[in-house]
Amino acid sequence: MSRKQLIYKWLWPFEKLVILAVAISVVLIFVFSFHICNGSSMYPTISDGDMCLFYRQDTPARGDIVSYKTPSGMKIGRAVGIAGDRVSIDHEKLYVNGYEQESFYTVPGNVAEHTVKSGEIFVVNDYRTDTSDSRKYGDISLKNVEGVYFASLRTGGAS
Repeated sequence: MSRKQLIYKWLWPFEKLVILAVAISVVLIFVFSFHICNGSSMYPTISDGDMCLFYRQDTPARGDIVSYKTPSGMKIGRAVGIAGDRVSIDHEKLYVNGYEQESFYTVPGNVAEHTVKSGEIFVVNDYRTDTSDSRKYGDISLKNVEGVYFASLRTGGAS
């Protein structure tokens, strides 16, 4: 066996590892995103300190948990209204298309009924007293949605 063949024989497994690492990196960069969830905005569904995995290639449906960009940074919330839905908050109750939505908590504040525009969603946190969602930012453009919640790894907070 020549020296060149011997070197290739020893380097081939490393070449496979490099190809595998590049493939995994591409999937993690373009298909999924990870976020460490800070705060209690999505409690009890997601706890403070959980590492969450979001699927980037999906359009949010009503009820999906989404990761989205705001002027103050990345946020996580539940899409309660999609394009064409009528959303309102009245007397601490959330209504979508005229139907009261079940909630663990009351919804502080009032939002006059409005229709979610095409290409946007209305997002509310599961922990309703945290109002850093569409009650503060208005409807969220789908261009600002990073991904739809896929899974989480409990790394901290209450379980």
